Amino acid sequence: MKAEKKWCLAFFVIVILLLAGLGSLTVIVDPFFHYHAPLEGLQYPIDNERYQNDGIVKHFAYDAVITGMSTAENFKASEFDELFQTHSIKVPYSAGSFREINDNLLRAIEANPGIRYVLRGIDCGRLFEQKDSLSYDDLPVYLYDRKLYNDVYYVFNKEVLFGNVSAVFDYTKSGKRTTDFDAYCNWSQWYEYGEEAVESAYARKEGGKLAMAQMTDEEYEAVCGNVTQNIVETAKANPNITFLLYFSPSSIYQWDEWMQWGTLKTQIEGQKTATRLLLECDNVELYSFFDEYGMICDPGNYKDRLHFSEDINSWILRRIKTGEHRLTEDNYEDYYENIENFYLNYDYEALFAD
Repeated sequence: MKAEKKWCLAFFVIVILLLAGLGSLTVIVDPFFHYHAPLEGLQYPIDNERYQNDGIVKHFAYDAVITGMSTAENFKASEFDELFQTHSIKVPYSAGSFREINDNLLRAIEANPGIRYVLRGIDCGRLFEQKDSLSYDDLPVYLYDRKLYNDVYYVFNKEVLFGNVSAVFDYTKSGKRTTDFDAYCNWSQWYEYGEEAVESAYARKEGGKLAMAQMTDEEYEAVCGNVTQNIVETAKANPNITFLLYFSPSSIYQWDEWMQWGTLKTQIEGQKTATRLLLECDNVELYSFFDEYGMICDPGNYKDRLHFSEDINSWILRRIKTGEHRLTEDNYEDYYENIENFYLNYDYEALFAD
């Protein structure tokens, strides 16, 4: 019996030591940057926004943040840095809600008091969501919170060990370099652009246009809550940071969708409401490009009704640097009157003429 007890004890000790060793390997390599920045001597593939962005904002060195949804993924940090004399990181969230993007920004600000600029795209289609809406229910919150006990889901995760930790060693052995913030999540080169690509991805409403609706009180409250909690409050609480914000310039096909469903006026009113709120912040520069009609109406710039090529991302950076298309208290009323007149009277049927 004593021999059996000794054997069991030895077995458990070996298992514990083995688990500790494997867990230590994850902690040391740390492919999601949960505990530290990339180690010297190792090269890291950076390719998973919702698992790596939190570690990036906590442990990398930077003084500017580029963020937003999928249309922000094609920004090149090197271009931003050259224009604004910064050292930036890019931490976008594909299909990210306002709250998800803002939560990450708050963690960045807490971790790094030296942030000078935030460049953030605003997805007009998500203005009307509730302020606490999240895009996914299975976010890896064990990486975001400060609860050490639930780090077991990371440290003792076989998929992390045999997938992500192993990938760091494979990446290093192959001679590759840690992914930079030009290439991180940049998808532009993988898609075709133009009329055929856009129309193949666009399911136009059938049966004719719906009557044009006005923004309801519920929609107004949703916009106010979403923008106030997830942008305005953060800007006002951090007057030392300049927030460079822009409405993402979706294509004429998106405007057609709003027209067909009778929500075009609601969309413009939502943008105006957001603009009034954002212009209350002295440290916010707000830009909108929907009056750049040649760009918006050229399907060659788009792969679908929402997503544009990286050339447009570069164009946006240059416009922001020079202050073009900036909305102010003096010009925003005229701006929205002009674009409403243009998009309400545009010949959308010509887009689909043979």
